[in-house]
Amino acid sequence: MMQEQPMHFFLGANSPAGFVSFYDEITAQAENGRLFVVKGGPGTGKSTLMRRTAAALSQKEHNFEYIHCSSDPDSLDAVLFPESGVMMADATPPHVIEPQHPGACETVVNLCACWDEELLQSRRAEILSLCRQNALCHQQCVRFLSAAHALLSDNMSIAVNCLDTRKAAKTAAGIVARECRRRKRGESVEKKRLLSAITPKGNIGFPETIAALCPRVYLLKDPYGAASSLLLAAIRSQLMEYGLTIYTCFCPLSPRQKIDHILVPELGLAFVTAGKAFPLEKLPEPYRVISFTRFTDMEQLTLRKQRLRFNRRAAEELLEAASRSLRRAKNLHDLIEKEYGAAIDFEKLEQVTQETLERAESWQKEHLL
Repeated sequence: MMQEQPMHFFLGANSPAGFVSFYDEITAQAENGRLFVVKGGPGTGKSTLMRRTAAALSQKEHNFEYIHCSSDPDSLDAVLFPESGVMMADATPPHVIEPQHPGACETVVNLCACWDEELLQSRRAEILSLCRQNALCHQQCVRFLSAAHALLSDNMSIAVNCLDTRKAAKTAAGIVARECRRRKRGESVEKKRLLSAITPKGNIGFPETIAALCPRVYLLKDPYGAASSLLLAAIRSQLMEYGLTIYTCFCPLSPRQKIDHILVPELGLAFVTAGKAFPLEKLPEPYRVISFTRFTDMEQLTLRKQRLRFNRRAAEELLEAASRSLRRAKNLHDLIEKEYGAAIDFEKLEQVTQETLERAESWQKEHLL
């Protein structure tokens, strides 16, 4: 039996621009493997099916990914087994997945066939009311995140104006040259992920993923995100020239632009921005610590300390308010799950689950590298 060493990530999360999704990372791989597209309502067994699949396939496959739901970090949105190519994902909103080559590359798992539709129709008014209230909570969360992001962006802009960009870029180049000096250049593979997200439990991260993959950690201490953002963008660009598989993990408040972390499992190397989602006691002992003060005119920055402090404190309050909105949304979602759970035929559900598990195990057996 193989030792289970799963990696934990998010592929979607609430952001200042609404829900952001990297689920195209899954669909892009469907032609090279087998994607099980799971359709069903809340509380119909999607996350349980994925956990059972992960438990079964992890008996033979060593490295795999748990993709968590940012609206409920204890729930799964996907499981990915890169060695065999088996993938299973919750294909319902807000991260809808439609099969592009159904049957050939994707298997649709229809849990909707396991419920009593007449019973759900009789509860239509209650379900619609709960769904609308849930949506309003998510909209409120996005507004709080947008306000927090504006304040933190102001801090970052102030810090950028105090930054020695040449020195930061030179440091990034030196690190990559040193770490990759024995590697030949080649085409790299980049996997886009979120290693943290704003959730009902607060800003949650997965430091255990870093510890499992990367014993050597460059820890970037930067409360404003200016120096670390520049460093990581430069490091990412240069690492992509060395034929590596890298995990680029974006900031949940700026998920299309700002990089928070980079993991390079082949080198056992991680570049991690310190923060509340990544308490130091859960990370490996840092191999190197790089402080933003190394590249920053601290005298100039100190002149803005009152504004910086106000922005930070206000942003922290807004982020907590965003989490409270998500907690209310989860409570409502739990009620929606109860409505659907009451309509489920668990005998049918178990039958579909077993058939799906057999298909996934069969594919793994034939295609495990």
